[in-house]
Amino acid sequence: MLVACICFVIGIFFILLEYDEFAIIANTLGFIITLNALLSKKVASKNNTIDSTKETLKALAHSDFEAISFKILKKDNNPYIHELETLSEIMQKRQNKMRKRIRKLHEKNIQNTQLLSTISHEIKNPLSIIQASAETLVMQPNLDVTLRSKLLNRIMVYGKKINALLNKLTLSQSLEHSVITIKMEKFSLQSLCEEVIDGFKGYLLKNVYTQKKIILEGNDREIFADRILIEQVLNNLIYNALKYADSEIIVRIKDKYFEVIDDGNGVEKSEIKELAKKFYQGKDAKHTNHALGLGLFIVKEIAKIHNAKLEFFSKRNKKEGLCVRFIL
Repeated sequence: MLVACICFVIGIFFILLEYDEFAIIANTLGFIITLNALLSKKVASKNNTIDSTKETLKALAHSDFEAISFKILKKDNNPYIHELETLSEIMQKRQNKMRKRIRKLHEKNIQNTQLLSTISHEIKNPLSIIQASAETLVMQPNLDVTLRSKLLNRIMVYGKKINALLNKLTLSQSLEHSVITIKMEKFSLQSLCEEVIDGFKGYLLKNVYTQKKIILEGNDREIFADRILIEQVLNNLIYNALKYADSEIIVRIKDKYFEVIDDGNGVEKSEIKELAKKFYQGKDAKHTNHALGLGLFIVKEIAKIHNAKLEFFSKRNKKEGLCVRFIL
């Protein structure tokens, strides 16, 4: 550009001296030099744009977002900077979503592995007891009547345990994926509670929790709900309470809700939010032999179906442990 300026100065000098032909030649030469310089600069700028765009696209292809410098693109006046920024944002969002999905799948795989292990353990123990009892009955047909009755009762008890376990698994899946038929009807809540409690008296209270009792309190009320599912709610709540109660469980009927209360140690406030999560077993679960963590999850799903509300209270007074309230 310096040479072009000199040419224009010389041209002006020739004009002043009235050497028009030399002035035209000098100005023309200056114009040619200037045009050439501008074209060279434009080509260089275009090459820089192409190079920076290539580098950015290459970094995006390898998801190397840290290698992209949009400041440099702005400095080079890259005309595609807006499109490149948008593309980078979209790709980063998709990558983050993919990472979350992979993490969730990994957690789900771990959870499924643990569940299979738990189910295997929970079924294997009762089956081994059933098998041993059955083998004894077959190999010793002349057993004492009392011992024979004890073995048959043991087979019945552990057979029911396996059946209850499989029913819980099936019901939890059906509720979670909304593939369950609902039959709404009016019925007496007190009558249902009495039926459920009688079932516990004839089985668990007689054979497992022999030192515990279930007390029904409150006045009868008629509710509109799926009777089978509410029966499942009561079964799960009472069974859960039996595992943690010291000596008694109270089933209380009120005008707007019913609740099941044990007289155990209760739970910590930080644990209450976790109680109804699927497969959550509680901090003391390892000390017991129950162990799928589906009972309260099923209760929560049934509450959703009925537009009901589930509430938990712990240690409201010295006599109470955990209270689970079903507002319906």
